[in-house]
Amino acid sequence: MSFTVEVKRKKRVDLSKVQTSLRGPKKVKVGFPAGEADSDNIQKAVWNEFGTRGGASGGGWGGPVPERPFMRNAMRENTSKYRNGMRSSAAKILTGKTSITVVLSKLGIMAQGDVQQSITSLSSPPNSPATIALKGSSNPLIDTGEMRGAVTWKVWNG
Repeated sequence: MSFTVEVKRKKRVDLSKVQTSLRGPKKVKVGFPAGEADSDNIQKAVWNEFGTRGGASGGGWGGPVPERPFMRNAMRENTSKYRNGMRSSAAKILTGKTSITVVLSKLGIMAQGDVQQSITSLSSPPNSPATIALKGSSNPLIDTGEMRGAVTWKVWNG
């Protein structure tokens, strides 16, 4: 007993386009890239993301800053959205209808907005009463909005 299988393609794929579309960057970085972000914003982001012990080790108003993981929260809450975006773009990349650079750029814009939203919406742990009195706001991660505005993305070839 034997059988034959014939595969018919509706559209022929030009393999040279596939190879070209797979060249280019491999990652998108979101946050506060060194050399592009202001060092004060990087420092504020690190203090808030991981917390401090206060005093000489840093802190907003000299006291300890509790851990407020706005970046990790944004990535954890949106991982499936990013994965689905890459999955839906795979066929377009392979058929040469788009490039990895374009897809990663769209992903970077999306993730930048998610991190900024995480900064805006994070409310716990709350500011201390002394911090609220000094800055005039109870939003833990927003004083002037400068750190939130500094969040960016960069397509990277590493």
